[in-house]
Amino acid sequence: MGRVVSDLAGKAAPLLGRDHAVLVVDCQALGMIAVVRSLGRAGYRVHAVSSDRDALGFRSSFRSVDVCHPPYADASFLPWLQDYVQRNRIEAIIPSEAFLHAIRSEFEKYRSLIPDAASVSIWEVCLSKVATQRLLLESGAHNQHLPPGGIITSAIDSPDQTELGRHNGPFYLKADSGHGIGHTQATVIRCEDASSLISQIELLRPRYHALLWQSFAPGMKVGVSLWRHHGAVMAESMVLGLHMHPHGGGMMSLRKTFWHEAILADAKQKMESLGWQGVAMMEYKWNPATDEFWFIEINARFWGYLHLDLFAGKDFPRLQLDAHFGQVTTDMGPPRGELYCRDTVPGEVLYLVSVLKDAKVSWRSKVWRMVVFGALFFHPTMKADLLFPADRSLYWRAWLRFFSDLVVTRWR
Repeated sequence: MGRVVSDLAGKAAPLLGRDHAVLVVDCQALGMIAVVRSLGRAGYRVHAVSSDRDALGFRSSFRSVDVCHPPYADASFLPWLQDYVQRNRIEAIIPSEAFLHAIRSEFEKYRSLIPDAASVSIWEVCLSKVATQRLLLESGAHNQHLPPGGIITSAIDSPDQTELGRHNGPFYLKADSGHGIGHTQATVIRCEDASSLISQIELLRPRYHALLWQSFAPGMKVGVSLWRHHGAVMAESMVLGLHMHPHGGGMMSLRKTFWHEAILADAKQKMESLGWQGVAMMEYKWNPATDEFWFIEINARFWGYLHLDLFAGKDFPRLQLDAHFGQVTTDMGPPRGELYCRDTVPGEVLYLVSVLKDAKVSWRSKVWRMVVFGALFFHPTMKADLLFPADRSLYWRAWLRFFSDLVVTRWR
């Protein structure tokens, strides 16, 4: 079921004290591929695992072993995990949100293997958009810089037209899988106006114990990357989103290094208020015209734009795992110089496609953005997530997959 990689060409030589077996889950995800690369080049023996047989992380030259496991929802997953950890003497596990939910009933069995592991009660709040906002709204001093909105647990809590009329649309309605009644499906719905929001609330309220509604926060997306260890922030970084896919709002396909002291301070306060230990990306919206900002959510895991941090010298996975094994170092303050990074394929391609499909975007703007898309290949400080030193084949594999999927879709 697994495959051991004997050719370690291109890896950094293992450092003293780093010869530990580490399980990195969900290595089909871009952020977890960055974790595989960070830890592999540091000398850790990386077991890259996923339920996706075509996981791109399986092809990384920085993994030592790759294994496809049963889906998280399958009854055989937990027995597989216990056997794999024992048989391979796994000494640390880098989790994802889905992984934590999957091991919920046996969390204490694996807690000592998870770096900076928070208690179940804390990570259940931090993995919930609704519970996070509720805690911050009730936390007094730390409830500033939140978008106008509220928690809905009954018809009494639902906003009316008068209340919504004081805020700008569009509005967002969010529900977590953990609050589902008889199901485990999370959802985020964009509502263009107040009437649409009220209608969606009525549809969803019988299906969830709690909902979160928020009004639109204008500006650009900002990510604050933090590592909190034993109550103290030990590493920090920030990123500014320049392109999203889709372009109206979504994942950051193009971003650059960034620094904003007030947003950083607010992120640290909110992480402390939430009680979160470990790594997390605190997501904000920032209006450069007014310098106002709003906290959107915490992503209590390694984040999708982690490659930019690695290129900028902010090696969060290595720092955290070194500390887990007793070697604690810090990395505070901004990185040197300005650096750009993009998820070229599929992220930037999908960004461009969303622009070209949008009837509200002028044809001149569309032409210009196509020119910019091509020109960025030659930008002197531009990096690509998958075009990573000593592991560049993943970049070309991603392009090949994209074109293969395009051909298959076209001929269906």
